[in-house]
Amino acid sequence: MSSSALAPPAVHEVHIWRWNLDVCKSRLDRYWETLSPQERERANAFHFELHRSRFVAGRGELRRLLGDYLTRAPQAVALGYGPQGKPFCTHQPEGWTLEFNLSHSANMAALAVSNSLEIGIDIECIRPIEESMPVEVFSARERATFTALADGQRQAVFFETWARKEACLKALGTGFILPPDHFEFDLSTRGDTTPSHVAGDAIEAAHWRIRALTGASDWAGAVAARHAQWSLVVMN
Repeated sequence: MSSSALAPPAVHEVHIWRWNLDVCKSRLDRYWETLSPQERERANAFHFELHRSRFVAGRGELRRLLGDYLTRAPQAVALGYGPQGKPFCTHQPEGWTLEFNLSHSANMAALAVSNSLEIGIDIECIRPIEESMPVEVFSARERATFTALADGQRQAVFFETWARKEACLKALGTGFILPPDHFEFDLSTRGDTTPSHVAGDAIEAAHWRIRALTGASDWAGAVAARHAQWSLVVMN
């Protein structure tokens, strides 16, 4: 059994958990004991120890939190994977449809948990923008707006937009296999928003809501769901 119990999110609520992936060796060892053989194999495939340890800390804490919701030991949490690799819980209490999505960037991780609501989350460490990034992430219309921004605005707008798009694509369970203009945004809107178009369709876009994650000036983050009425509950 897990050490504590967490009630599932209420309908139209999304629980948000955030943690630092750089942990002490004793905690890392405890996390390692909870991982599945497949997760240990993935961890051992990393070339650099820093990336390996951050993967272990991310999956270990994910298992601990899911175990607290499901009242199972972390190592007893059974995970399956969708066609594009999005994980899900294969065994849940009767009447539950616990959904979750995990994101990490540099040393930080963020987890979104809902009940029956398909969600996606993305966090991005704000860093120097590589020259090719806007071409890969923006639609032609977004790219024109981005180019017109003052130099001092571009970094924050770029990573906020990237997080929004990634969160939406993760809510669909696709990742970046769709083109960058599938979800299109008004780059002048900061914080919570709705796409201007989804696959060129403004009506479909109106069904989506994207909530901004706040709390640190050097990070951008977003949570997305195809539902008009829902809210974030920050858990830690």
